[in-house]
Amino acid sequence: MHTSALPAVLPALLIGSLSLLTPVLTPPSVQFGVRVPAERAGDPVVAAARRTYRIGVGAVTVVAVLAGWFVASSQAAIPTALLVEFGGSLAAYLVARSHVADAKRDGRWFEGRTQVTVTDTTLRTRPEPFPWLWALPAAVITAGTAIVGAIRYPRMPDRLVSHYDGGGHPTSYTDKNLGSAFALVLAQIGVTALIVAVSWATARGKAQLDAQDPHAARRHRRFVTAIARCLLVLAAAVDLSMFFGALAMWKLTGSTGVFVVLLLAPIVLATAGLIVVSVRFGQGGSRLRLAEDAPGGGSSGDSGSGDSSSVSPAAKSGGTVNRDDDRFWKLGIFYANREDPSVFVQKRFGVGWTVNFARPATVGVFVGIVAVGLLFGTLLGSH
Repeated sequence: MHTSALPAVLPALLIGSLSLLTPVLTPPSVQFGVRVPAERAGDPVVAAARRTYRIGVGAVTVVAVLAGWFVASSQAAIPTALLVEFGGSLAAYLVARSHVADAKRDGRWFEGRTQVTVTDTTLRTRPEPFPWLWALPAAVITAGTAIVGAIRYPRMPDRLVSHYDGGGHPTSYTDKNLGSAFALVLAQIGVTALIVAVSWATARGKAQLDAQDPHAARRHRRFVTAIARCLLVLAAAVDLSMFFGALAMWKLTGSTGVFVVLLLAPIVLATAGLIVVSVRFGQGGSRLRLAEDAPGGGSSGDSGSGDSSSVSPAAKSGGTVNRDDDRFWKLGIFYANREDPSVFVQKRFGVGWTVNFARPATVGVFVGIVAVGLLFGTLLGSH
């Protein structure tokens, strides 16, 4: 055993924990990426699939932790643990998915049911205002970093640190110039622009409303606003970590001891907040409890929300169900529908969004993300 294995063990534990949570975050009408009538979420086959998945992910996480802990090379420990965790969790998901899909097909769960697709036009005509003010902290931190750098630049050492080890000790240097001195500022700009753009695009993306939930549009509105705020806070946290990194690179502070914790704390806290909000809301707001959900709470939703997705209680338990659109979801993960103009769509397994792989614009999205990632990697290196 070696303490250097912790960077491999901790991510494996985090990913395993999140994987165990994922099934309870999805709407009742989607089980392991399979579209089902909402009342089938309690079917014995679905419950058995959940148990199988939990046992599989738990076992895989144990193996991943052991692999990360005992691998002789510390450099190989992280990729080994992550490969085992991701690969094993995917296998557990596919096994559980196959059980649900087989039961759906053999039991003819959609036979005789009226399949519908529900939309709320007000989500387009009167969308929730994007929380631009929540992007202000990231912009202020980035601007502050640039100002501090400009003031410090004449007195920066001729050789700047370009790489630190895990303890914050410098291991390599580079000559001072505008590019190397302000690399972290440029990285801040790129990361902020990417997160803001993705947050805005997904907030305006396709709403997957549940035909068996009379308040789906209200839940969706609250969900996209909450997630957008969390992502903008994450952008500010990443920028703040890079600000601390810049201070060390510019020799305004040390880079060891408590500083290492200070460097990681903003990102860790922001990520934890995002996870908490995701668990509370669920995918698309499916776990969010509204006043109307209580007995006698009404069924028309908030009159000010323009929720035109409401359906009658009879439809909720009777013949009306969501359209069976499994053919557009490969393995319940990859969405490809040429007839759907949307680029971003909500995931079927997990919280957040994925892309419509049948749309040409998706290529542009990937090119943009890869370009920012390459820029980030080139400028930031391993600071």
